[in-house]
Amino acid sequence: MAQVGNGIEDARWLVAPTESSRPFLRLMAEAGAALGGRVVAEPFHGRFGFYIEAGGRAHPVHGAALGLNGDAAARLAGDKDYAAKALGYAGVPVPEHVIVLAGRDAAPGLAWAAQEAGFPLWVKPNEGHGGEGVSRVADADALTAAMVPLRAAGRHVLLQAHVPGREFRVMVLEGRVVLAYERVGTGGGPGNLSAGAMVRDGGPGPDAEALAVRAVEALGLRWGGVDVIVGEETVVLEVNAAPGLDAYATSGAGQWAAARAALGAALEALGR
Repeated sequence: MAQVGNGIEDARWLVAPTESSRPFLRLMAEAGAALGGRVVAEPFHGRFGFYIEAGGRAHPVHGAALGLNGDAAARLAGDKDYAAKALGYAGVPVPEHVIVLAGRDAAPGLAWAAQEAGFPLWVKPNEGHGGEGVSRVADADALTAAMVPLRAAGRHVLLQAHVPGREFRVMVLEGRVVLAYERVGTGGGPGNLSAGAMVRDGGPGPDAEALAVRAVEALGLRWGGVDVIVGEETVVLEVNAAPGLDAYATSGAGQWAAARAALGAALEALGR
């Protein structure tokens, strides 16, 4: 890692987070300060910056990516189709799915949905996060309509079987769970906090948490946010290699403290 020198200290457009900065930066600043470090970032969007350890070593941060994960593992996790295949190969249960490639005939995917998966069904961009472009569809017409904007944008589309149950986010750091909570969707929507879901404290139980740890390890990650469905069966929906904490942390004072502690553990690991 680069040592702090003129390249960082003299870049005056990098500033400490303020009350108006995005929550992840403020969380990281608080967690870093407890470790004797500090955070600087570009002031306009706060998407890029550095966590600087007490000893001066600087770690670049982009969005919610801390640099704990290798680039190949992070890219694998970011591709929902490939990640599901890798998880299945490792024996981690995942929902059935097919992928409709950009510019290819969608008929095989539509046939799979109608004849094998059935409805309801989830439609997702193959790469994306935060619930962007995700919809639950109840029939073939809704499926076709949901795919239109994604295919028009040239995106690969994942069709994923619906698995009923309670949805949890489990944050895993180097083989241990550092935070877990339930996400309760509204109106049949996804259990995604940025899509209006509610937080319910409490994890999914030891078996599901152990499954989340296996999922992170199967993708070669040190740090990840695992979405787990617990119902008649327990499955891993997906694994995020750069899990955001903004929506969870801002849902209450207790959640802010829990998110700060999880992020602090991640920063400690970053320094090792």
